[in-house]
Amino acid sequence: MKTVFAVLGWLALVLLLLASIGISKPASDLAEEVMASAEYVGGVEYLAEPAIDHLIDRLNESGYNHQPIDPNEPLLKSRIVLVCEGMNERVARHVVERLIYLDALDPARPIDLRIATSGGWVDSAFTIVDTMRAIEAPVNVTAIGGCYSAGTVILAAATGKRAATPNTLLSVHVNDFEPGDDFDVDRRELDRFRDVYRRYTDVPESWFDGTGDNQWYLNAEQALKMELIDEIAQPVHQPAEEPRARPRAAA
Repeated sequence: MKTVFAVLGWLALVLLLLASIGISKPASDLAEEVMASAEYVGGVEYLAEPAIDHLIDRLNESGYNHQPIDPNEPLLKSRIVLVCEGMNERVARHVVERLIYLDALDPARPIDLRIATSGGWVDSAFTIVDTMRAIEAPVNVTAIGGCYSAGTVILAAATGKRAATPNTLLSVHVNDFEPGDDFDVDRRELDRFRDVYRRYTDVPESWFDGTGDNQWYLNAEQALKMELIDEIAQPVHQPAEEPRARPRAAA
């Protein structure tokens, strides 16, 4: 019975998710698609297990809610591209399309990419990295809030200025690689990670030599010292030297 309620709960959650992103289909059709996806991952009972992540991944990879380029979008007119979600194929397409578009408009003017992300698919991160390297316009990357794992790879490899806001946290994430022969996927993954951090930062080489799934967290000052960034973005509104005394609310 517990599994039944869990399945119904996940079904309701996924239906709400699909509705929130603008997929205009009858609820019955959406329910059928969710159940079909559940069967794909091993049966509806697996909706109560971590395999729900697989379902969400497939949704992210499907290209849903694709936003075509709008030349009149205020941020785009200011040559700003904003990412505030996990890295996946849909996000990579969103960013790459805009980088190529802005480069075609004026390859001499910098593009500002601002990232707040919990990480995600490394392939998607390198899709953005390779596009930055392929276009003429320099891409300034600024980390805001939190920039973890795959997001830090993009930040480190920026072709323009690299910055982080004062309260940003960053992480260098090294997966549990077990390198094999020259054609082993883990070896290839580790090689490209090392290449980015070795070329563009002063991150310790020892971080890539350990075993297990490791993450190292840095604040903006530490990131600057390790050359993950070139500068700390200074706020327009500086905090007061002394904390303000806030009046207490009347009882």
